[in-house]
Amino acid sequence: STFFFLLSSLGNVTRIIHKVMRRRATMACLLHRGCSSSRGLRWTSRALESSRRHRRTSSRAFTTSSSASLSSDWNSGLETKSSRISHPPNFDFTALVASISHVSSKLPLKVTSCVQLDPHTLTVHLLSTDSERVFLQCSSHPDFARACVVPSFEASTSSRGGGNAKKQRNRRLSFGVLANDILRDKILVKASIPIQFERVAVFHFAARVNGESEYEVVCEVTGRKSNVIIVDSKTRNVVACSYQVGEKQSQVRSVMLGKPYAFPPAPPGRDPMETRDWEEFRKAIDEEKNGSLSKAFRGVSPALERTLRSIVAAELEKKEGEDEEDETKKTNEYYETFFDAFARWRASIDEALQEKGEEERERKNVKAYFSEHTRQILLHETEDAVLVGDDAGGGGGSSIDETQPSLGALFAEMYEEKSNENEYESERNDCLKAVKSALQKSANKKAAFEKQIKAGEKHDEMSLEADAIMAYASRYKENDDFVNGFDFETGEPKMFKVDKDLGAIGTAEALYKKARKLRRTADAVLPLMEELEKETEYLEQVEFNLRELSLGVNEETEASSSSSSLEDKIVLEEIKIELVRANLMKPRDKQSANEAKAMDTKSNTKNDKKKKNNNNKQSRKEQLMSGVRQYVAPSGKIVLCGRNSRGNEAVSLHLSQPQDVWFHVRGAPGSHVVLRQQPGAIASDEDMQFAADLAAFHSKVRNDGKVQVSYTSPKNVRKPSGVSRLGMVTITKEEVMIGRPDDSISFKNGETGRARGDVKVEEFD
Repeated sequence: STFFFLLSSLGNVTRIIHKVMRRRATMACLLHRGCSSSRGLRWTSRALESSRRHRRTSSRAFTTSSSASLSSDWNSGLETKSSRISHPPNFDFTALVASISHVSSKLPLKVTSCVQLDPHTLTVHLLSTDSERVFLQCSSHPDFARACVVPSFEASTSSRGGGNAKKQRNRRLSFGVLANDILRDKILVKASIPIQFERVAVFHFAARVNGESEYEVVCEVTGRKSNVIIVDSKTRNVVACSYQVGEKQSQVRSVMLGKPYAFPPAPPGRDPMETRDWEEFRKAIDEEKNGSLSKAFRGVSPALERTLRSIVAAELEKKEGEDEEDETKKTNEYYETFFDAFARWRASIDEALQEKGEEERERKNVKAYFSEHTRQILLHETEDAVLVGDDAGGGGGSSIDETQPSLGALFAEMYEEKSNENEYESERNDCLKAVKSALQKSANKKAAFEKQIKAGEKHDEMSLEADAIMAYASRYKENDDFVNGFDFETGEPKMFKVDKDLGAIGTAEALYKKARKLRRTADAVLPLMEELEKETEYLEQVEFNLRELSLGVNEETEASSSSSSLEDKIVLEEIKIELVRANLMKPRDKQSANEAKAMDTKSNTKNDKKKKNNNNKQSRKEQLMSGVRQYVAPSGKIVLCGRNSRGNEAVSLHLSQPQDVWFHVRGAPGSHVVLRQQPGAIASDEDMQFAADLAAFHSKVRNDGKVQVSYTSPKNVRKPSGVSRLGMVTITKEEVMIGRPDDSISFKNGETGRARGDVKVEEFD
């Protein structure tokens, strides 16, 4: 028994080691995610090496109580890579200073037009004196607010879900139209930060280069309270804004059209410029809970705090002394080094905010650096930060590597892509909201139908009571509200209610009429109930398809995750058009409405068989396969799995043959799965279990250990008569087997959403 106990313990230890190794491999893959170029991969490798060194350094612990809290704060400052990459850091004050300095170096700039890409983002098209096109983005997005120059308007809109840049320009939102009317042909003469260490930027526009400011665009980058406001420079009244804030919404200040504008109140915390030495610096940090630098001083973001702590860790590693050194001296040395890094940061901020003349501004541009490890923009050079180039390849010195991205490209990479993913997530939430609303209406209808059916079941009792009243009508006395008689079933004496105004015969006739009406209603409701159940099944399937979408980058490898995410976005567009066609949701714009109409026209048009050629057949095949996953069974046979309602219908009704085997989970929404095989072939038990496990995994009950899966021949699968919903089928014969989601190839591959499968489209025949 002791031997078997040791053997089982060794097996547990081995499994734990394998799990840790898999997590480290996953973390390394996540770190490489989003780095599509070789330059990005080099930066990521450098960040990985830097983070390992920081982890080794941060493992040093102090024994005293103050040193112990210092060590915990030090380690807490270094967040995990997965959370850092999944959500970019906020556009902090340092990034805002770098952005404003970048804009100031290009002044003056003439406004050619203003375009509002979405409800949060305003893009100002500018033209420099050298005929260089500059695109200034002011966004009030609650998670991705920013005020920066982006590389190009086309690049920033090509990845959006609404189509290309030309289609985006057709979206005329009210704030963008008003901003275009106010600022067009004006000159951007100044960009400034009015409140020290507060994320508020002001862009001044005048009628001519040396003229006085007429309008100011105030960009408040303050998280959920971010806003973009256009203010009249003379009256200080609000002319236009991204959204208004009434007096009931905020007790601090209001932002209303026609009302005077006031800057946000000063942020909490101390002024970094007032701290004189490291002792005062340490005291300010110790006063805050958990020793947070970002809460102790204004203008310091959590990402900047992590960056400064990483710099301190690297410097202390170089200065490691003898072991006899006491802990108090170690703590003091840590805070002295920490204060030196903090002082270098605030000095770079102070230098960047100094007013410069036009000649000095052209001669010396503020240099920006980027720390890949913490995704932080800096204005001073550090060991691990990389010098950022200018949009035109300059950036203030010929020593800059032209392969390094510009400041605008960095901002676009960190915020624009995530903002687009958030837009797709918003579209999915809109679809889910529409489906949930339809499901709620279906539930209410079902309750009303069940009530009518239950009432209809009483028509026999009502008819029997009318017969009794009619039989004993001769015993009825005028103005009585009852008539005495006997129960027809039991023979016992019974008193029957009678309406005084109608009398006995009139009451019996009224009961006959009501009983007939209840029976007609019940007979009419039964087919409606069946249609409602089919509609509910369809809506649950659509809801499952929406929830299974993985619009973000969640997979372990960059190539597979990007392709899967792109295909999921295409599937989302198809589902959205499908919901618009079914009148379950209104189209967001004219484009969605036109696409839905085009789909209706295409479905109602009968194609002439004589005009079909090989190209049409190939395009038809590609269209059917667009919503289908493909896998390879152990014997080499192809397994098809639907991705959405259109893909399910293609798998069940168009791509399957009578010799194939069709699978679907019982009693729950899920994908339609078909095991392809040659005529006369018999599927092996291993292939059957492979397909059943896939059907169990790609279903709503994937979290169950064992799932019942129905399987039959595709010839027993057909479209219900009178049903036009995509993916709705019925089966006449079925057999049941057990599917295990955790044993499926999808689970083993780590698929969490709508995975692409492991077979290319070209390999399917």
